Amino acid sequence: MTSSTQKGLATLRIGLFLFMMVWTVEKFVRPEAFQSIFGSFYGFNAGHALIYLIGAAQLAILVLFVLGKFKTVSYGLVMLMNVMTLLVSYRQILAPYEGSTNHLFAASIVVAAGSIALFLARNDDRFLVVSEQQTAAVDNDLPSESASA
Repeated sequence: MTSSTQKGLATLRIGLFLFMMVWTVEKFVRPEAFQSIFGSFYGFNAGHALIYLIGAAQLAILVLFVLGKFKTVSYGLVMLMNVMTLLVSYRQILAPYEGSTNHLFAASIVVAAGSIALFLARNDDRFLVVSEQQTAAVDNDLPSESASA
């Protein structure tokens, strides 16, 4: 039986995945937007090739994350990405009413907190994950080469 805690953790994982996918997809469809963000917040200009590479790495991490695979690594990297976003946008967070959209940066506090909470509870996140047993069961259901020969 699946507990309400497990369902809550799965909801948090899928929600974080969907939220982060918006920014991941943007790296492919509007790399110039991320180029501007990267320059403003991380302090150097990145070319499109680097942005595509970052997007591809982030996509791979997010797929592992939403599937619940390699939890310590994938959940940890998601947490790291969100905490880094929080840290580099501290000026906007501390002055929410100075810019026209600064108050939107406050959402990064909740996203980072959710990522940290999910990382800490990663061993309890077992609902809607691809487990090793499920992978083995699929492999065992496939006809073997010797059976078809």
